[in-house]
Amino acid sequence: MLTRQPDSYILMEHKKIFYYPIFFIGLFALLLLYGCGGSEQDDAPPLETLPMNELSLDDFSAFETVTDNWAIAGGVESDRTEEHSLNGTRGTGILVNIPDEDNSEHLFTSWKHGDLELELDFLMPKGSNSGIYLMGRYEVQLFDSWGVDEPQFSDVGGIYQRWDESQPEGEKGFEGSAPILNAARAPGLWQHLKILFKAPVFNESGEKVANAMFEEVWLNGVMIQENVEVSGSTRAAAFKNEQSEGPLMIQGDHGPVAVRNIKYKRYDKKRIDLQDLSYEYYAESLDEVPDFDTLSVTDSGSLDSLSGNVGGRNDRYGLRITGTLNAPNNGTYLFKLRNAGTSRMLLGGEVVFDQNRVFRMHELDSQTIELEAGTYPFIFEYIDHPNNWYSGLSLLTEGPQLRMQKLHSSNSLPGGGRELPDLPVRAEENVRIIRSFAMHNDSKRTHVVNVGDPNGINYNYDMGQAALLHAWEGPFINTNEMWINRGEPQIAKPDGPTITFDGKPVSMRLSGNNSAWPDSVSWDELRVRGYSILESGLPLFKYSIGNVEVEDYLEGTPEDRKLVRTIRFTAEEEQDNLWLHLASGSEILQTEHGYVIDDRSYYLNFTDSSNTTPEIVESEEGHDLRIPVLNTGTEAEFTYEIIW
Repeated sequence: MLTRQPDSYILMEHKKIFYYPIFFIGLFALLLLYGCGGSEQDDAPPLETLPMNELSLDDFSAFETVTDNWAIAGGVESDRTEEHSLNGTRGTGILVNIPDEDNSEHLFTSWKHGDLELELDFLMPKGSNSGIYLMGRYEVQLFDSWGVDEPQFSDVGGIYQRWDESQPEGEKGFEGSAPILNAARAPGLWQHLKILFKAPVFNESGEKVANAMFEEVWLNGVMIQENVEVSGSTRAAAFKNEQSEGPLMIQGDHGPVAVRNIKYKRYDKKRIDLQDLSYEYYAESLDEVPDFDTLSVTDSGSLDSLSGNVGGRNDRYGLRITGTLNAPNNGTYLFKLRNAGTSRMLLGGEVVFDQNRVFRMHELDSQTIELEAGTYPFIFEYIDHPNNWYSGLSLLTEGPQLRMQKLHSSNSLPGGGRELPDLPVRAEENVRIIRSFAMHNDSKRTHVVNVGDPNGINYNYDMGQAALLHAWEGPFINTNEMWINRGEPQIAKPDGPTITFDGKPVSMRLSGNNSAWPDSVSWDELRVRGYSILESGLPLFKYSIGNVEVEDYLEGTPEDRKLVRTIRFTAEEEQDNLWLHLASGSEILQTEHGYVIDDRSYYLNFTDSSNTTPEIVESEEGHDLRIPVLNTGTEAEFTYEIIW
């Protein structure tokens, strides 16, 4: 049962919860006035990066000799309570390693790499151990580290230590880098790994002049390693010598592991360069890119790099910057333009950008162009934005086997183009409740309550839809986008490794039992009552659905990383077609230990003792897990656990 505080401690009413200062209304008006002019955008969203190469797992053609511990599967089965429980199911798309005494060889790609960007999904059964070796030499550890309080180099996401057998006992292992925090998921769930790696550099004499480096390692959406140098091959590497290239290796001799969605970009050491830059500055009030040849030049000179802030400063000034661009390789090049006013860019006489309109704040425009290796005449024409707080010019590029890099100088953007500093909110001694906007998948939710618990289990919740959005363990939230640069996005972000839920309303009436659960419910049907604060310090959310009163309470348990949700319904009479929504996903499986949700994203245990069994409903959109409410009484309370 839920224990309430006295009424004097209750609540923030509905109007207060959704109250935002009039300042933001004015801010939105400014955005509309200055940020929405000009031509319409294309329907396709702009590209952030060039697409990655995808390693086919229809067969083993992408790998060298394969032993019998490796198999191609279409799905996996894993019991999270049993050591090393892993089996593959018929199909393709997933690598499964199940080593035994006779077969335990590693798996090597048939291609080699130097600098590499790598992303993949992996699944660790309980108690298992494996690793990803860059160039077959430098290991990022894969391990079942669920529940580990202080991760070591040997935990998942750790850069494994090196080994010197000649040293005394206790001193053989050295280097190694522990992850910043433990972002591991529970055994038997899919996890996501992203690595940005730099290969060692050798001079013409074959001498190493720079060590290998893990620039970044991300686990389940959180960066856990940054700029970690490795002076040589880590322990159990396939090759002890260092070279400029080597194959990607997946460890096969330790424990079961499944891997899928392997994507990568191989990079060389070349760069895209702007050379011989010069500018012409026009101190005129301009609203669109003109024919600059018809205007009088106010000032001119040379530039070391591209910048929107040269030749003095005057509102609505114009710039024309010319030079040459060096494209080192043949293929597709991506150019990304941000924070710009009105602009036009030509490369080799071909128009890349032609934006005779005003950019919105944070807006991105990107274009691709096919180039052969060589140098091209470069022209960039630019009209400063009418609002000074939109000032700046950012131009980035990426090419075939060429890393993303900026072409603009640091002084081209306010603050040197640095990332926003963190503004963390922590829940160290008391529960913290912060209201904000928040992103859920690709949509902005505007009635979000972020709840941070000193026990480290946090969540956020959309009160406008009675919907759970995310849960995470670790630090609470980062509020920099709520306050810096006038807080225009107004977004608070989880500050730990986040599990994302479907974000659908917790309860509603359905016309048919097999219909897909809607993404939203109208406020005519769902009446928000606000929330009260319980003795735990956590909120109790309150709603009504027609004549039914609903209370929703969530509390985390860090020992086995779960969120326990209790929902109570009361009405004066029995109800028809009223349902409680538990989960949606591409696939929901029932096991003897509960339910596995959305392609092994998290577990759900239904702990209610009312002898009511949830139903798995199939629709065109996937699976829903739901339960009928108040069809045999006027009061009901349901409890279930979310484990990840």
